[in-house]
Amino acid sequence: MESGYLSLPPPGFGTRPWLIQAHGRHKETVTFVDMLDRSAHEALIPDMQDKICLGCVYGGDWFLMLDEISGDCFLLHLTAYSCKIPLPPLEFLGRCAVLGSPANPWANPNCTVVITSVPEYSGQNFLLHCHSGDEDWTKLAVHDSGWIYGHITSCAGKLYAAAVNNLLAIDVVDGAIQTEGMHIAGKEASDLSLKNYFVESCGVLFEVRVEYLGRPDDGAIVEIIVHRLDLSVPDPIWMRVESIGDDRAFLLAGDYGSSCPAVEGLTQGNCIYLVWSSCDCERLYKFCLDDRTISFHKVLPSPTQAWCRAFWAIPESIQAAELKEPTFPGLPSNEANLLSDSELFLMEKHAVSSAPWHDLLPELLPLLVSKLSCPVDILLFRAVCKSWNIVPSMEEQDKVWPWLMHCSKQDGTCKMFDPLRGKEYTLSIDAFKSDDRTILRSSKDGWVFVSTGDEIDDIFIINPFTEDIMELPMFDRCYHFHGVSFSSTPCFVLVDAHVSGLRRIGQEDWQEIFLEFQVPFPVAYNNPVYYRGGFYCLGRKGNIGVFDPNDRTWTVLDKPEPIHGEPMNVFDEVHEGSEFCYLVVLAGELISVFQRSADEPPRVFKLDEAKMAWIQVEDIGGAALFLDYRSSFAVASPEAGHGNKIYFPRYSEDAKQAAFYDLETKTYSPAYYGLKSPTNCGQFATTETKICSVVIIVFLWIIWKCRNTKIFRHDDEANNLVAAKCRDDLALWPHRCGRPEGRALMLERS
Repeated sequence: MESGYLSLPPPGFGTRPWLIQAHGRHKETVTFVDMLDRSAHEALIPDMQDKICLGCVYGGDWFLMLDEISGDCFLLHLTAYSCKIPLPPLEFLGRCAVLGSPANPWANPNCTVVITSVPEYSGQNFLLHCHSGDEDWTKLAVHDSGWIYGHITSCAGKLYAAAVNNLLAIDVVDGAIQTEGMHIAGKEASDLSLKNYFVESCGVLFEVRVEYLGRPDDGAIVEIIVHRLDLSVPDPIWMRVESIGDDRAFLLAGDYGSSCPAVEGLTQGNCIYLVWSSCDCERLYKFCLDDRTISFHKVLPSPTQAWCRAFWAIPESIQAAELKEPTFPGLPSNEANLLSDSELFLMEKHAVSSAPWHDLLPELLPLLVSKLSCPVDILLFRAVCKSWNIVPSMEEQDKVWPWLMHCSKQDGTCKMFDPLRGKEYTLSIDAFKSDDRTILRSSKDGWVFVSTGDEIDDIFIINPFTEDIMELPMFDRCYHFHGVSFSSTPCFVLVDAHVSGLRRIGQEDWQEIFLEFQVPFPVAYNNPVYYRGGFYCLGRKGNIGVFDPNDRTWTVLDKPEPIHGEPMNVFDEVHEGSEFCYLVVLAGELISVFQRSADEPPRVFKLDEAKMAWIQVEDIGGAALFLDYRSSFAVASPEAGHGNKIYFPRYSEDAKQAAFYDLETKTYSPAYYGLKSPTNCGQFATTETKICSVVIIVFLWIIWKCRNTKIFRHDDEANNLVAAKCRDDLALWPHRCGRPEGRALMLERS
């Protein structure tokens, strides 16, 4: 035995949930991760040496172990070190579960062990099953469902396996295995990559759907949705739930999920804990259903592979804890109002004062408005009475920066987080009160692009403060929103794999344009940026592709050269291009940011248009970047103390400090791990009133001149020529702006 290694599981194992990682023949020790402090321990477990773990059964108390060379297969119970149940030799990788009542292999020796086929390995659709003592596995072909893709669990005396467009129920009748394909409705459409987990809790079957950007087991998690299977109706249906119970948590890893009682200091109730590979390490994500936020910590130093996944070990003593029967109220539909400190102050004053608000001295009103620091407070101020609504104010126009907007629930509640003030506001938006899921896609100039509906094909843009809505035509098919952007004109572009959808204001329908990719262009997971009359897309290699809405062409630029040099296969398990990438316009220049991990600072590049090359920079001239894959913004001159910072869509545990990277001190603040990120969020920014007025005046002036040209000269100018004239005129206006941020906004719109 090597010095420093334990020959038994670490102290404390078997008293609380742990993570276990077997390394097969790549490493003789087994890694144990303690949930108490996320510390890693190495131990030599003879029964696990040279073996891989295929999965866990009976709530994570038993492990299916396999020797890949000899095919030796058995169930192992670690907390009772001698518990080992031999099984017939196994020749392929699959997902396993135990069928019987009870499903504990030790308490019920006659239980049936079932393993599902994995199409990517076997190319077939079948089940293997056996009992303890059998010499061979019995193979059962499955014909009454779509392809089985794993995710199998035991619930109420049956097994349930996930199948394409179906749910496969597995039972033992008269000693024989029987299967039944069930078509279950009720789940919403999604345009993201998905991974599903089945979890049994108190006799109820749940499905946890993880939506992510990127490749399987290596991507950015953006949403987690929970459904329960309702078998009380004639046609079973998946019902979305907002709670799994305050007394329990779900623990997910690999292809397996278990329900675990909430334990103070270990697992928080109504939360889901998920082990997930990232580009730099293995992370433990916590998804809280109460506020629908996601946070993560590092648990293993390197991403795991399919043959060495980490699995949960949950002792039977914890599983046996009594849980309350879950209740599932419908989705909340309570009214939410605008709430802020200023509003509460006004409400309290109104309750104790009998004097009308309009009697306040007019001379004081501009002074009061100048002290308000955000659009929500200003809207509340002007909603008090008519005389307050007309108070002129220019000071607040100097204080425009992006906020983090998130709409995590379906009750119309929308939260706005001010990253510079560390303050959160709540709005109620009628358009977001819907039984259908509402997804924020992109934002610009105070407008938000939203999709909703069963097939997420109903789209519109909305101003969340005024609730003005611009309806857009529905799609004739389900789009995968790989990119959404719009210009200031506006012109909308949607990118869906090899297809682009284009629509301009005044047009009734979307124009579908099929793009020809002469050069492979794996696009980064962020929306295109409208720049110099085109929609610029950042590739994961660091190169740029441009869609021109005027001539409807797609071009992958030869320059700038990719940041990641050739050869680089972005579909490899490990590659440089698996980092998070962002593209933003700062003071009329393109800026790209590449972020990989807490151990490496974000890399910032500026496009040198004279050389058409990316130039890495150490500072951004006192500006601030607000990044998110849906929308990113740059502020040339933020408030004092906020310059040379990169803000991310996360904040501290108490939701009082925004997460940023300081380019001067080279540090993350707060610490990189443990930050909370709300689901269905995005950076949101309004536009300065004076800048908008200038843009509108320029557009109207050019249109008026075109009208005169048509009437008096009988010359009907083409739309692209009119757009070029608007762009040329706007390019002159930045010279009239006194402030850097004003010039930057004008340059962006030109």
